[in-house]
Amino acid sequence: MKSNLKLILSSIILIIVNSAFAQSKYFHIKNITNGNELSFLVLSNKKDSLAAEKINQMLQLSELELLNGYQKKNIFEKIGVKFDGETLSNGKVNISYSIISNNFKFISIKFDETFCDMTCHYWVRYYNFNSANGYLMQLKDFFTEKGFAAFKKKILKKRTEKFNKELLKENTQKEHFSYVLACIKDNDLHDFFIKNNSIIIDGENCLNKNQKSALDMTVKYALWEFQPYLNDCGKAFFGLSSDSTGNFYSNQLPQLFERTIGNSEILFVIDTVKNTAKGIYAYLKYGKGINFDGKLNGKNLVLTEYSDKNGYINAQFYENEIA
Repeated sequence: MKSNLKLILSSIILIIVNSAFAQSKYFHIKNITNGNELSFLVLSNKKDSLAAEKINQMLQLSELELLNGYQKKNIFEKIGVKFDGETLSNGKVNISYSIISNNFKFISIKFDETFCDMTCHYWVRYYNFNSANGYLMQLKDFFTEKGFAAFKKKILKKRTEKFNKELLKENTQKEHFSYVLACIKDNDLHDFFIKNNSIIIDGENCLNKNQKSALDMTVKYALWEFQPYLNDCGKAFFGLSSDSTGNFYSNQLPQLFERTIGNSEILFVIDTVKNTAKGIYAYLKYGKGINFDGKLNGKNLVLTEYSDKNGYINAQFYENEIA
């Protein structure tokens, strides 16, 4: 009887704590627009300006290739479509965002974007940041190694079942969508968000532009479905321990890094695929993003700029820093 009462009291406390952080608005959001097609956000928090600054820097470099405060006309001037007489230059014609969660543990943000050149491409992008320190978090950060492998099997099974049900609703033959099933199987699981102690994975980027409005590609996983697989970080984020989330950092990429070269401070957003590296960096003095690609061999990172200057950067890459 005592053990049952203790379990009930623990559950009530957990519900109260999770309800409190789910409803609070940890970051203040400033909306920046250019017409009706381009909108972006700038975060602020008087109690924790460093985390807000780190998140802003990563979002601005990743999505706008320009740090706020360094624009000549507007913050979209590097990535937005430009008109030269009757010539249309390639660029983003639409950016919109939505805040899914905003509390002292994490902030989850969704971007809907359109890029046009000869044709237009549509995609969604999710960012889930640790509110306490500004690190971008990935699903793998929350699970033990064995736990993540087990949860991935559940993810694949549930997503496949959901997709097959969507096809039945649309009365569409499965053979025509074999590439979508392949995408679900090989997905890197970056397109997720956290809401009310649930993990929701979105597969919209697996669809072509004509299918996006017809098929629902989101799949929700309640806490009970993945709770046994969580590590200490996951337990802290999902309210199963009293540990501060500020004690946990992500070792996954993409991630924002800061480095000093000579007297110049540089910000990097780096991602890797196998032994190749790609991303963008900016000198804080100028605030303009410079795209690069390169190779990551062990800890040796060699980057080459996209620009005509073909500048090089040689560095040592570690889990949480570039030296």
